[in-house]
Amino acid sequence: MGKQRILSGVQPTGNLHLGNYLGAIGNWVEAQSQYDNFFCVVDLHAITVPHDPSTLKENTYKTAALYLACGLDLEHCKIFVQSHICAHSELTWLLNCVTPLNWLERMIQFKEKAVKQGENVSVGLLDYPVLMAADILLYDADKVPVGEDQKQHIELTRDIAVRINDQFGGKGQSVLKIPEPLIR
Repeated sequence: MGKQRILSGVQPTGNLHLGNYLGAIGNWVEAQSQYDNFFCVVDLHAITVPHDPSTLKENTYKTAALYLACGLDLEHCKIFVQSHICAHSELTWLLNCVTPLNWLERMIQFKEKAVKQGENVSVGLLDYPVLMAADILLYDADKVPVGEDQKQHIELTRDIAVRINDQFGGKGQSVLKIPEPLIR
């Protein structure tokens, strides 16, 4: 049996800081030889809130370079920019077509961020968890390293995958792998 697959990413919203390293990237580096790793710069997630496009572009490439500078080894992981792979957006659309709106309206992070944005809150922010589900399900991730604040999004991902499997998998057949959170 092969190694379990991990998928994780960081938004390129500014320079990486100690919190990014201690909470995510340092753990990726430490455990990279144990898993089949996919690490992405999640720039599509970053555009769900107000941003400067030129700064985002610059930070996207800086973040990818910092992944390597922090010690991620391309012998043990794949590093990519989310928006460079159209399948992320395409799968998000397909998942949107089977995900009930009320599932998204319950997301705690949406409620918190929507209050800050007021009436200018975007549909993209509401749909953020479905994009995250697409990121995870696209790569057949077994585990997703997340903080406690993202656990609800992994639960939603699992619910969406179960729904797809029930609707399209046939008797005992799975279309999508059901990922597990790896709480750090």
